[in-house]
Amino acid sequence: MPESRINFLTKISVLFWVYFVVTVVVSLQKYFLGAEDYGNYLIFKNSFLHLLSGKDLYALYPELKIDLFKYSPTFSVLFSPFSFLPDIAGVIIWNLINAMLLFFAIRLMSMEERKKAYLLWFILIELITSLQNFQSNALTASLMIFVFLMLERKNYLLAGICVAIGFYIKVFGILAALLWVLYPGKGKFFFYSLASMIILFSMPLIFISSSGLEGVYQSWFHLLSTDTVHELNHSMMSIMKNWFGLEVNRTGVQATGLVLLSLPLMRWKYFLEKRFKLYFLCSILIASVIFNHKAESATYIIAVAGCAIWFFNSERTPLEISLMVTLFLLTCLSPTDMFPKFVRENYIVPYSLKALPCILIWVKIQYDLLSFRRTGAVS
Repeated sequence: MPESRINFLTKISVLFWVYFVVTVVVSLQKYFLGAEDYGNYLIFKNSFLHLLSGKDLYALYPELKIDLFKYSPTFSVLFSPFSFLPDIAGVIIWNLINAMLLFFAIRLMSMEERKKAYLLWFILIELITSLQNFQSNALTASLMIFVFLMLERKNYLLAGICVAIGFYIKVFGILAALLWVLYPGKGKFFFYSLASMIILFSMPLIFISSSGLEGVYQSWFHLLSTDTVHELNHSMMSIMKNWFGLEVNRTGVQATGLVLLSLPLMRWKYFLEKRFKLYFLCSILIASVIFNHKAESATYIIAVAGCAIWFFNSERTPLEISLMVTLFLLTCLSPTDMFPKFVRENYIVPYSLKALPCILIWVKIQYDLLSFRRTGAVS
């Protein structure tokens, strides 16, 4: 490819319009296929209307039979503006919020401009997979990255707000709070995070009574406690089951994952090293998916973003390049038509191969963190 064309394609301004146009096209294409193809958006949209009318947010409604609403009551309030928009406008705006916030989160990272462009190109296919499902995964990834960016800038207020919003959108978004250990200003960060959590927790009180809110939260907690693994899951647990026939306790596996994720925090003398903190962010992004018993294909934009940030800030050895090629093939391309349907249905899904590259890269990142040296190199 001519150098001039490479230079053009690696301009951030060009990537901005690529992300914008791709998001609009994907949204419109799914919209015109019919309501079942943007069912997740309709579930989110109707959750606020159900809250207003005093209905159970977590019941299965015939007109929304694609799935249950599984987000927090606060999320239904945050989504309230979409309840009054025409669907064609709502699906576009919702997906643009997801895609463009992820774009700007990466845009704000301290990296060479060309590396940012390569990173944005790399994650685009995985982003499209998430956008086609109208889920909040790209938004969740953005908020977790913004926690890191705001802590780097010592903006503890915005970091705390991002932690709280991330939690009320996806519960595992709270994992970004682990970055708290790496930074000064711990008291401020803790206070702003806690205050934001309390304020967002109380937001539904604008529309319902305190007793009504108590009932809604009880229903949500019941749903979370009974939410089981399903056949579309791609995680550490599904690999243990599908590969080795192990019926594992998901809580035990997740608790073990949290302990392993936290191990690098013992290396306190490297907390001032930018690469150490960046690698730990990547580890959090990946772990939040591979240890998630509900991680579907569309969830993997979070993990892939973590893998890509790690790779484009690493030394890119033959091992790391091999891991990323495997990631691109098995994780990014496997849900697409570029993979034969026979391979996808008989190997990729039954053996949860989409998760495998992310697990291997997470292990490599943990090794990098546990063997970190002040130069940024590993032993």
